[in-house]
Amino acid sequence: MEVAVFPVLRVLAYEHLQEDDLVRPTCAQVFFDPADTETGIWAAHDLITAGCGVLDLGSGSGAAAAAMARSGARVHGVDQGVESVAWASQRYRSPQVTFATADFSVLSAEELLATAPQPLPRPLFITSNPPYVPFATQVDRPLPSIGGGMDGLRLLPAIIEHCRSLHSDLALTIGSYSTPRRAVRLLEAAGLRIHAVTLCSLPLSEFTLSNMERVSALENQDEVVLWRRTPQEPPAYFVIGLACRWSGVPDTDDEVRKRGRLNGEALMRLLHTAAASRTAQLEALDGAHVDGWSGPVRVLDLPACPDRQHW
Repeated sequence: MEVAVFPVLRVLAYEHLQEDDLVRPTCAQVFFDPADTETGIWAAHDLITAGCGVLDLGSGSGAAAAAMARSGARVHGVDQGVESVAWASQRYRSPQVTFATADFSVLSAEELLATAPQPLPRPLFITSNPPYVPFATQVDRPLPSIGGGMDGLRLLPAIIEHCRSLHSDLALTIGSYSTPRRAVRLLEAAGLRIHAVTLCSLPLSEFTLSNMERVSALENQDEVVLWRRTPQEPPAYFVIGLACRWSGVPDTDDEVRKRGRLNGEALMRLLHTAAASRTAQLEALDGAHVDGWSGPVRVLDLPACPDRQHW
């Protein structure tokens, strides 16, 4: 198999979120984590074409939906948080961006689309930045905006089912502690093939640092990758934006590898390589390669934003 070096593209500033989007929402029950959100927008940007439709599952503050609309899409966001939908509608609602209160984990794709005031144009793809932090079942108060269940992927099967129903491409955001190998295998089995990867390093939140039992256990099983830059610093993680193309043809992990696509093992190798870096530009990726896969990989090295809001 040909060994190819993937191109590493670096972004050093927020290019999709605007100045107003970087101001923390006044409502405490609205998710706010700009670098995480910017990463997800870049994954969507890899799929957006002029005039396309986007169904944004778990639209949160609405900032991502608004940014995608500025790139030429018509976006409908759904979120089960009443406060989030009220905030997003007040700030961003327009002919190009709409929101509705809905739980995408229980409704069908057709029911979700029916919450839009007008039919979304085609081609249509799905984007989602779901809660993805693994927490043990004994955590007293797992925050709903970040709690991703025991493997960090509790909502991924529902997201994939909507892609299968709509034959839709997917822009997905997970964390390097969200059992990425398993995430890719679920995508492969549904016929979703990774087209591009975006990485951004972020410090672990205070809540996660206080509830590290499950993350530590998964790290010991080599199911997650944390970035331990120096012994003096607490570990960080990588936000992973995956732009996935719908093929409709389920693949096994071996078939993906043989055909030169990014499988779960290859993504783990990429993350381990990134974790050897000393700077947020993830310089260890330069000159690296994954057998048969040639990228692209985008690295976001964004200005620090310590004002994060998880609820």
